[in-house]
Amino acid sequence: MKYRLLAWLACPVCRFADLRLETRKTKTLPAFEGQFTSHCERAGVDIDRREEQVVVEGAIFCGNCGAVYPVKDGIPRMIPESGTKGPPSRHGDTLVDIARPEWELNFQDLSSPLKPEDFLGKLVLDAGCGFGRHAFFAARYGAEVVGMDTGTDSVLAAYRNIGHLAHAHVVQADIYNPPFREGVFDMSYSFGVLHHLERPHEAFKTLGATVRPGGRLSLWVYGPRQGMALRMSNVIRGLTEEMEPESLVALCGAIARGLRVFSHTPYKMLHHLPVARDIVSHLPVHDHHQWTFDVVVADIYDRLRIPVHHWFAGEELEKMLTDDGYANVQVTRRVRNNETFRATGIRR
Repeated sequence: MKYRLLAWLACPVCRFADLRLETRKTKTLPAFEGQFTSHCERAGVDIDRREEQVVVEGAIFCGNCGAVYPVKDGIPRMIPESGTKGPPSRHGDTLVDIARPEWELNFQDLSSPLKPEDFLGKLVLDAGCGFGRHAFFAARYGAEVVGMDTGTDSVLAAYRNIGHLAHAHVVQADIYNPPFREGVFDMSYSFGVLHHLERPHEAFKTLGATVRPGGRLSLWVYGPRQGMALRMSNVIRGLTEEMEPESLVALCGAIARGLRVFSHTPYKMLHHLPVARDIVSHLPVHDHHQWTFDVVVADIYDRLRIPVHHWFAGEELEKMLTDDGYANVQVTRRVRNNETFRATGIRR
């Protein structure tokens, strides 16, 4: 945990912002003048020695309600007692390989119409950061980014992927009770999260409260599923709901091998041919041909283990944003393996 993160935190229970940090173990990271603007918070940074002290073990104390939140493995664990930690993820060992362009292209696709320059100099929240695949590029584009997730496996993986970056932070927290001061972020985004929540509209409100007036909120969610796609999805999830993790991993591996043979390979070979394009573009999960086999297995595992509670229509997203007072609302339909929607707006 970098010391300047404390300036943006608030107690998730009582919203008290004057928190106290106690450190028990720290480590040193390299720091350079060019990493910080003249107005940037430099708590814990010694530019003369080119060092930054970060907290590995410690605790955050709320002087108002008495809550105590441990800092463990460099990550503040700020889920209140009434909150729920996220399920285990198979992406715990996934590394963002910057040598492979698909990681960055995926982030640019989901964050569209935003461009890399829109992140420069911004304080950004990645709500539901998973293993840090999107937060990595937000930080790379010049943002000071805070990745937040409920899953213990997820935040550990995110810390491995982005914790070494000069302007990246990871917090274990609940989107219903985000541990941040109101209106502190220039931009908050949540990609692939709201449709998994039982109370997505409540999460939309709490997430929006983290954005300053004039700041931006961006979302990416699943669109409606119909017909055979919906029925097959429900059947598979019903069959795997009670499976032991080891058995589910084996099943996901078998599904991934089947997709490689009958979907990914035909798509890669034929999608550039005009006659075949319309046919292979209907193959299941064909867009995942770009990912390595381990990533495909992990994605299938997480899709089967984590239920979808809500499917969003584009009109619903537009209404949510406009009814909540956002300006310059844009909702765009995205069709790859299935219909999804991107939405963005400026908080008034």
